[in-house]
Amino acid sequence: MYQYTCDSKYCATCSCWSGERRISDHFGTRLEVSSPMNTGKCMNQKSGCFQQTRQANGGCSAFIKWRALK
Repeated sequence: MYQYTCDSKYCATCSCWSGERRISDHFGTRLEVSSPMNTGKCMNQKSGCFQQTRQANGGCSAFIKWRALK
């Protein structure tokens, strides 16, 4: 498993990423994916990546923090 902190600005920590992820601690400060190469679609209409498949470790300027993270 690979972890990202709540302060990271990657697709995996963005509310608009549709890939598989889960909160990995009781405080909601970390999430995990099985691999940084996991993919999901970008669902942010303001992103240049809208409806494109993106890896968990990707990023863009239209980032919106996932609400499940503190």
